[in-house]
Formats: sequence, C-alpha cells, structure tokens
Amino acid sequence: MAIFMFNNIYNFLYLLGLQTLRLLKKFGKRLKEVLLRPLKAITTLAFTAIIVIDKFTLNTFHEVTADVKSLIASTKKVFSTVNADKKHRLHKLPKYFSQMWRLYKRVFVYAGNIVLPIVSFIIMLNVIFAWQGKTFALELNYNGKVIGYVKSESVYKQAKKQAEERLQISTAESENDEEDTQELIGNAEYSLKTVKLSKISDADAICESLIENSNCEITNACGVYIDNNFLCAVKNETDALAIFDNILSVYEDGDENSAVSFVEDINYVQGLYPDNENTVWDAERLSDKLNTKKSEARYYTVEAGDSVSKIADKCSVSSAKIFALNPELNENIHVGQKILIEGEVNFVQVQITKTETHTETIKHTTVKVNTDSLYVGDSKTVVKGVDGEQLVTELVTYIDGVKVSSKEVSRVTTKEPVEEKIQVGTKKNTFSGYGNYNYSYSGAKFCWPGVGATIISSRYGKRALNGWHNGIDLCRPGGSKGAPVVAAESGKVIYAGYEGMGGNTIRIDHGNGLVTMYCHLKTGSISVKPGQYVTRGQQIAQIGDTGYVTGAHLHFEVRVNGNRVNPAPYLGIS
Repeated sequence: MAIFMFNNIYNFLYLLGLQTLRLLKKFGKRLKEVLLRPLKAITTLAFTAIIVIDKFTLNTFHEVTADVKSLIASTKKVFSTVNADKKHRLHKLPKYFSQMWRLYKRVFVYAGNIVLPIVSFIIMLNVIFAWQGKTFALELNYNGKVIGYVKSESVYKQAKKQAEERLQISTAESENDEEDTQELIGNAEYSLKTVKLSKISDADAICESLIENSNCEITNACGVYIDNNFLCAVKNETDALAIFDNILSVYEDGDENSAVSFVEDINYVQGLYPDNENTVWDAERLSDKLNTKKSEARYYTVEAGDSVSKIADKCSVSSAKIFALNPELNENIHVGQKILIEGEVNFVQVQITKTETHTETIKHTTVKVNTDSLYVGDSKTVVKGVDGEQLVTELVTYIDGVKVSSKEVSRVTTKEPVEEKIQVGTKKNTFSGYGNYNYSYSGAKFCWPGVGATIISSRYGKRALNGWHNGIDLCRPGGSKGAPVVAAESGKVIYAGYEGMGGNTIRIDHGNGLVTMYCHLKTGSISVKPGQYVTRGQQIAQIGDTGYVTGAHLHFEVRVNGNRVNPAPYLGIS
C-alpha cells in the first residue's frame, strides 16, 4: 500500500515538473520577442541616421576632400608652369586664380565657413582682452593740472563741496567769506576718457587734490568730525584720541557688562586742512570746547493746581521723563517747588549701556470651590495663596547719567506662585427658628450685624400695620437683649448717640456713598465714637430696646447716597 502511494506521488511530481518546464519555455520565447522588437527598431533608426548624416554631411566632406586634393595638384602644376615661363608669370596668375575659383568654388566656400567663425572669435577675444580692466571715466583738469579720474560728475561735486567746507573754516571770520571761498575753489574742467579701474578716485581723494592745488595755505592734520560736522583739525591724531578717551574714562566703572560710548558719531579724518588758527587747534583748546554745554538745564516752578501730568503737558515732555530727571519726586508736589524739566546737554554726550536685573512679583491666582458644608455667604481659605517671583534682566541705556531706555533681555521664574483655594458655602439658611449662625462669613457684601440674631422679625418694605419699614429687624432665639452688635463692614463712624425713634443709634460710612445704621442699641453699650475707624466684624454695641420698640431687637438699615435700600442682598439673603 505504501509503495503504491509513493509511486503516485512520484508520478504527480514528474508531470508537474514537465508542465512547469513547458510553460517556462513559452514565457522565455514571448519575453525574447517583446525585448527584441524595440531593439530592432532602435537599430534600424540609428542605421538610417548614419546614412542621412553621411549623405548630407560626410558626403560633402568627402567630396570637398577630393576637391582639395585636386586643387593641391592643380596648384603645383600652375606653379611649375609659372616657374618655367618666368617672363609671363605675373600676367598669367590672375587667369589661373580665376580658373581655380570656378573649378574649386565649393572648396573655398567650405573653407570660409570654417575659417571665418574662428577668425571672428579670435578678434572678439582680442577686443575683450584689450578692454579688460578699463572703463569710461571723467578726467578732471584743475588749474591746468590733471588731478584725477571719477566715475561721474556727482563724485566731483561732492569732492568740491567737501573742499569748500574745509576751506570756508579758514575764512569764517572774514567779511568777504563767500568771495574768498570762490577764489580758493574754482570749477574743474573734465573730459571723457578710458582708464584702468585702479586710476579712478573717490570724493575724498579728489577733495585732497582740490585743496592741494588751491590758493590756500594748507597743512597735513587730523580733522575731528562730530556727526559728520567738522569741528577742528589737530596736528597729532593721538592727542585728539586721548582727549575723547579721557571723557569716557570718567564714566567707566570696570563693569564688564557695561559699554561706554559717545552718543554722537566721532570720526577722525587725516588729510589736508587750511593752516590757520580757526581750523587747526591745539589739544587744550579742543579739550575746553568738548567740556562746554550745548544747552543749560531748564526748571519749572510748581503753581497752584499743578500735578506732574499737568506739568508734563505744559512743558511738552512725558511724565516718565520728569520722574527720571527727578528721582526723589513723587505725586505730592507743593507750590514753589522747582522741578527739572530738561537736563543740561553736554557738547558731547556719553552713553552707557549696561545689563541690570530686578525682581518682579507674580500675582497668585485664586480658585473658589463650592461646598455644602458651609452656609451661603460663608467661605473658608483652604490653601493660602503666595505670590511668586521672576528675575528680569534688562539692557538699560543711560545718557549723561539719565536713564533713557530699557529693553528686556530675559525673564526667569525663581519662585513659582501658589494658587489660593477658597471654599464657598452653598448651604441655604432661612434665618428662622433656632440654631447658631457664623456672622464672620465673607461671601456676602456685609457680615451679619447681630451675633446669634438669626430670626428676621420684620423685613424691608411695606408692613400691614404701620406702613413702610426702612430696614430689617433681627432677633436672637431665647432673648435678644445684650447680644453683640458688630460692624457689617469696615468704615468710619459718623454718628453714635441717641436719635429719636431709633433710640441709641450708630451710623458707619463705608465710602462711595454707602452707609449702614444700627438702631435700638442697649443703653451704655455703645463702644465707638464719631471719627473712629472700625473693621468688619468688630463689636460696636449690644442689642437693646431703646427708642420706639415693642421688644429688644436690632434694626439694621443700608443707605446708598442718602437713599434707603433693601439690606437683604448685602447680607446674602433674598
């Protein structure tokens, strides 16, 4: 049985192998047809292209080559004939050349098509190399002498202006200033030339040439320019540098994080200058000039009704600048006080830029969470909030000691703020019946004025028996007389005494037109007096039965701008 099974498996595998081999042969034959078809097409196209090229290009080359060989042979023959007949060779040469042109025209044309582009290219290269490094420029001729070359007329005009500014200094105190200047600097003649780039001069170089060829006595010195305005010239540049460095050294404090420089742009220009005392200064004269003032300090005398902001508007300056110029100044100014409005301005101002750090407070946030463990209006601080801190780094600029600007560079939190969490009561209280009540809650506008007086015997509004009730009456279960009365909010006592139907009465002013009133107080229990400041929840008296009453209770009123209003919302009840 096993042998029969193995024979069947063997036969199956044999037939499968034969069938697979047959299919592979068919696939290979088909693949060969697919690949060879485009290859044959490409080969045919390439062969056709070669034939076309040979027909229209190489064929011409072959024909021309053959004509060249023939031309060479004919030329040799002509020269041999000419040498044999030297007498008539000059007469026969034109005829020979004419015959060669007719016979071998194609050779000459073919040669021209090759030679002429090559010759043109060579000529072009020669032109490029000949003009390389050259450009068109204006040649300046001044007083019969070529003083240089410039790119445009504007460069010359700039140079002339610079030269005139220098030379005007030498005639600044003369009566005929303009006439002298015109005589010293005339107009140059200029013409268009081609020169090398290295020969073109800038305005400064032409300025030197104009001065050198002028009719003015000149000397080589170092010009000092402040904000591009000429101040003077000194013989020795080192002396000028030392004077400016001495001014800066006064403000240097050795701090590596600060940079000291001049506000003005100081430049030193070595060159030719008029040799006179108005132009060339010694070091002492330059130092004296630099230590003068451009303008003096300006003060304002405070008048009645003035404030810092009003003074700033009057004097067209900012309040920030006034405070910067007057570090000890605050809003409490008085008549006759002198305030610095504009500081004195030095001839050259020194700018100090330094890195400064200061600490800023990060205010903590507050989160309120409702809880039914407290009555409505009650609250309890679970986590006390703590402010955080940040270290702020700024790049601050001072000019002559006055802070003029600051730019924040970085801000790093050094102490994280702690969030304050407060529980707010949601448990309702009807204020009727018995039970204790915590008067010191902070959820409502006011705290409860009668300690333990949780019964409201009469509300604000219309009453059936005796008309309108202007306040709210509070009673304590088990007897009200003697129960503490506390200030509903912090404020100033404006009345404490006996007042008609209200009996012993206290009125407290809480600011912004808000006043509370406490009536029918126990005789001898008032513990505050007019003008005294009290705090929220502070005991001020006891509940009594003075005035017009039927029994001991606290009559509590709230007035806004003199008008009586319902106290209930201020106490957190409806």
